[in-house]
Amino acid sequence: MKHGSDYAKRIRRLYHELVKKHGKPVPAEPSEPIDQMLIGILALDSSLFKAQAVYKKLRQQTVDLNELRVTPAIELAQMIGDGVPLAELKARRIVDALNAVRRRQDSLDLGFLRLRGRREAREYLESLHGVGPVVAAYVVLLSLGGHAIPVDNLTLYVLRKESLVDGRADAAAVQGFLERCIAASEAGDFTQLMNRHVSAYASRVDLQKLSALLTPSPPPAPQPKVESAPAPAEAKAAPKDKGKTDAKAKGPSGKAARPAVGVQRKK
Repeated sequence: MKHGSDYAKRIRRLYHELVKKHGKPVPAEPSEPIDQMLIGILALDSSLFKAQAVYKKLRQQTVDLNELRVTPAIELAQMIGDGVPLAELKARRIVDALNAVRRRQDSLDLGFLRLRGRREAREYLESLHGVGPVVAAYVVLLSLGGHAIPVDNLTLYVLRKESLVDGRADAAAVQGFLERCIAASEAGDFTQLMNRHVSAYASRVDLQKLSALLTPSPPPAPQPKVESAPAPAEAKAAPKDKGKTDAKAKGPSGKAARPAVGVQRKK
């Protein structure tokens, strides 16, 4: 990232300001990877606190994860209600993610990821339909104890708006940048504090249009070259001695001079 060292100082400054303002957050209790995957989907462009509350409600209204998996997305969106924004989109992603796990593992369990390397686990999660890099980062950080910092669209929007990152950097670049700025031991605290800081913007931004807001404007189209019209032919320059010629023609009195007549000699 251009001017990375400068942005890194700003990020560290923000982190210390948030700690000073809110105090160190209580470390989150590690959750089952598949539960955290679903909470991560609900937390997109919202707060972890709201996502956890909605997920708890969903589990109370269904027998098990399999029933959640086979619930039509429209019904699931109604169950989510206004607990978190973008309910329809998130309902579809939950159903897609659970179906992807079921097809891969023949069960709804991701506990085996604890036995995998963090990078391998992250790549596996990112490859699941409906999951993606942000949700995978939530699972790695809060379930597997790995070093990850989720950056969703709302987080990216706030970071750009507050000039904390390059205004043209995408979410993947910013996520990698933050993971280099913030140590693994601080990643959990930073994520919780940043999530709290960012979620305050959720009511002020049209989340439906957020992707469009984050898309850089295309450079202006080059203007077509306008061919200049040919210069008009220059008028013939008047002869320099025109005045003298006229004077000779007119004579001293200003009248036209008579043509000279030859003088005949007397014989």
